[in-house]
Amino acid sequence: MTGAAVMVGSLLLPWYESPISNDLVADRYRRASAGPRAALVLIAGATTFLALQGGGGYVPPRPLREWALFVAAGCWAAAIVLYRIAGPPAASRSPATTEPYDLHYAIFVALAGAVVIVVAGLRMRPRERAKRPRAPD
Repeated sequence: MTGAAVMVGSLLLPWYESPISNDLVADRYRRASAGPRAALVLIAGATTFLALQGGGGYVPPRPLREWALFVAAGCWAAAIVLYRIAGPPAASRSPATTEPYDLHYAIFVALAGAVVIVVAGLRMRPRERAKRPRAPD
């Protein structure tokens, strides 16, 4: 749940910095499309819901595994953030020239949140393997 909170919190921070002045920043709400933001919020909500359900004893139906769902969600969130890193918005000083915005710290905070979700899923795997019933000898 920490990774999900970090990802959602990063949406409130500036993701891009103006190439014109260091004092100008572009936050997520003014410069990016709503699709990647909504996807990150949806992933954060889904991982939080899965963590709460798993803590209550819910076991996903076969062939799904709880750890695999966390790893898939974290990888998907990381792919979305990397997509936003690869295509920053453009700042225009005049109609003829445009320069891409520089990356600001919040985009790396979001990437760190996605990595935390992946690591949490990978850390769950040995515990889930230990809970599986053993085949009779």
